[in-house]
Amino acid sequence: MTSPGVEHDTPHLPDPEAYLDDPRFHQSFTLPDTASLPQPFKVTYCDYGYRNPENPDLEHVVLMCGPLLGSRWLNVAKDTLAKRHRVRVLDVDRPGFGASTRLPHPGARVAAFLAVVPALLARLGVRRLAGVVAHSGGAVYALNVLLHLRHLLRPTRPYAALLAPWVHPRRSGVSVMALAAGLPEGVVAGFDKVAGFMVGSLGPVVGFSEMTSGVVSGWFSAGGKKKKEEDEGEMVRFEEGLQDPLVARVYAEDVSGLGQEAVLLLKKGACAAGAWGGWEDHDEYVARLAEEVRREGERLRVDVFFAESDGMIGTGAGPGWFEECWGGERRGDGIAYRSCVVPGTDHDSIVGLKFGVHERIFRAVAGEDEEGGVGSWVSGEPAVQVEAVSV
Repeated sequence: MTSPGVEHDTPHLPDPEAYLDDPRFHQSFTLPDTASLPQPFKVTYCDYGYRNPENPDLEHVVLMCGPLLGSRWLNVAKDTLAKRHRVRVLDVDRPGFGASTRLPHPGARVAAFLAVVPALLARLGVRRLAGVVAHSGGAVYALNVLLHLRHLLRPTRPYAALLAPWVHPRRSGVSVMALAAGLPEGVVAGFDKVAGFMVGSLGPVVGFSEMTSGVVSGWFSAGGKKKKEEDEGEMVRFEEGLQDPLVARVYAEDVSGLGQEAVLLLKKGACAAGAWGGWEDHDEYVARLAEEVRREGERLRVDVFFAESDGMIGTGAGPGWFEECWGGERRGDGIAYRSCVVPGTDHDSIVGLKFGVHERIFRAVAGEDEEGGVGSWVSGEPAVQVEAVSV
């Protein structure tokens, strides 16, 4: 499905089931033979938003990296918003989600993702990514793209956005997460079975999102200035109405990757060292990235959005540790970093359209935001609140 021009008008809200049947959300390919991956290795993915086949250089291509639930489905309601800003969205099912091939052990997940991304771009004829966007545990994958696949980012205005980025409980001190980290690896690895039971049996009674925080995204609201309140309200209502059928679609497919994702993020067993892409925590990562950026003379912009309430990484020590890691002395002059706290959000809901975070992100990717590029971004300051505007 193509869109030769930018769509500014929101169409009549489609039927959710018909919308989810859109072929753009059901793409797949098989990776060329790779010694480190099971063969054949299939990948399912979404490819939506703005398209301009006659002039593909006008497409701002963004790679989405979802949370603990590494499913391609989670952001499909953002199609209209993406088209408005000439953003093309690629969202991949990580191993063990959708119809993407499972991996024998969790320690190979990051390496597999780093093999999938260039193969997907080559298949689609995409020369460069405009940016990467990650929520929660997806930050581990997005950060590795920045570190190991920087050559796939465009040379001008390369961009990354991290929403409620994952912080290990030994840094955040969040008690529930610390308890989870203390469980045996076999119990953590079985998380997909527990989550599936909650969706199938208990979710409608007690609220699925609250029970499996970070597994399925919440639904959201615009910070920043709105151009068309009525249209944005329509998009928000559509996203909210899409939640139940979307969750059903996710769990109608494979979600066995959940257990491996939990093992990876909690650094259990074989994932205790080295499984995050060769760096152990954010402090080491930022120093390595800064050195690479400095050596290659690049510039990189990183925006981070923290939730006002967060049961996964907390609102004190976790974000505080993350901010310290990205401090000016460690990241150097080549990385422009800015962070904010989005009022009214929690760890899940921060991705919802009604909070406007993706509006901000897509504007930044398209070069439309008022900050005017990396040079004007505030650096070295603690996270500040942004004013939220109701839709």
